[in-house]
Amino acid sequence: MVRKPEIEGPLRIEIDSILQRSGKAYQENNLELSLKLGIEAWNIIPDPKSHWDYYPQSLSTSFVEDFSRLGKVSETKKWINTVYEMYGDPDRQDHYTLMIEGSALYKLGLKEEAYDVFGRIYELYDRDGFKGEHLEYLEFYLKERAKRRG
Repeated sequence: MVRKPEIEGPLRIEIDSILQRSGKAYQENNLELSLKLGIEAWNIIPDPKSHWDYYPQSLSTSFVEDFSRLGKVSETKKWINTVYEMYGDPDRQDHYTLMIEGSALYKLGLKEEAYDVFGRIYELYDRDGFKGEHLEYLEFYLKERAKRRG
């Protein structure tokens, strides 16, 4: 697997500076400002963003988590699609990206959509796809599947 290039030099310093302010806002429970600053950092990453390592993957994942915490469905879904693009997973087969999507949808209360994503994880990874902190999603999926099968 060919590693993507990293952003270097003055641009990296500028992104890091913005993200430090974003992190401070997050620690102060100002999620809206944190997101605004995160988006500012995102916007200065050169296109195509999927060409670069680290920042596009990290930021898009954080945006999914943050927008889902705020209950913003359309923004969350937009960034879920971006996560798949940034991680180079157009076929939606990678455990990490699938779990990001499933957990965000679940937290948003979109249980039907989350069920479908967890079903995909189960199909690809069986119970191993739900180890550790993801066990609650396995329990949800199996209970829901049992109900549907009658």
